Amino acid sequence: MNNRINDRINDVLQLLADGRFHSGQALGEQLGVTRAAINQHIQKLIELGVEVFSVHGKGYRLGHRLELLDAETIAAAAAVNQQQLEVQSVVGSSNDEIRTLSHAKALPAGYAVFAEAQTAGRGRRGKPWFSPFGSNLYISIYWPLTDGINSAMGLSLVVGVAVADALTALGIKDVGVKWPNDVYVEHKKLAGILVELDSRSDGQSTSVIGIGVNLRMPEQGAKAIDQRWTDIAAHISADWSRNAIAGSIYRNVLDALERFSQYGLEPTRNKWVSYDIYLNQPVTLMMGQRTVSGICRGIDENGAILLDQQGSIIRYFGGEVSLRAAHVID
Repeated sequence: MNNRINDRINDVLQLLADGRFHSGQALGEQLGVTRAAINQHIQKLIELGVEVFSVHGKGYRLGHRLELLDAETIAAAAAVNQQQLEVQSVVGSSNDEIRTLSHAKALPAGYAVFAEAQTAGRGRRGKPWFSPFGSNLYISIYWPLTDGINSAMGLSLVVGVAVADALTALGIKDVGVKWPNDVYVEHKKLAGILVELDSRSDGQSTSVIGIGVNLRMPEQGAKAIDQRWTDIAAHISADWSRNAIAGSIYRNVLDALERFSQYGLEPTRNKWVSYDIYLNQPVTLMMGQRTVSGICRGIDENGAILLDQQGSIIRYFGGEVSLRAAHVID
């Protein structure tokens, strides 16, 4: 989607963000375009997962008031310089945006892209990540690996615990983590982490950390999700700010990455125990066509999962490993 169309979509959303009805004619007059053009922009919003109601004689209205992301507000909430991050409208993948930026220019550690929507968002093993416009959070963070690719071991665990801490600080109860990269609330998935690594010809190693957080999932798009899920709106009754939550999560993750660089995985390992939703439970690990079972005993000093198999503690690594509770399908 080109920048001009993005700008027009954002202009329409800014006018609809108050949650009231606006006629196509009024929208067109305010933006200097035809009613037909407004209708096209509305259809594009619907394709991107935005809840838009159309009532004859009244016009268009969003399903709820919309708070668009704002770089200045996020930076203030995260207590960082605004130059440390940017907000983009519709991207293919926020991880790909960060990677492209890092190849074009030098980025500071912790530089972040926040996107309103992704058209090609992905999770582990290439599974699509449903990314409707203006509803959730899609954050990608650039983080150099000063000690090489091996220093990325456990990185997704560090970020998962940082996100869990941020949710707990919001007053959300029953927050947990699932090895190696998911955050749950009441045993339903609320956030996921995707860490992608890059080794360059000059010997430098970097990581891109993608974080997807469900804030307020639109009803019509939720059917595309093939597992049990929840969102922040289901667990916070008071008014909340999308930008404030974005800043809080970003701040927590930056702090956790700094600690990881200094002290390794040990601080996270100590916290993991309190969040691990499968600790001391029977589980099954699926590694391609191979499966193994045992009792989950947490993680080791390198982030491997520990399984108690008939009295022997066996560790398992690997980016293609999935975890399932033996008695739960999720």
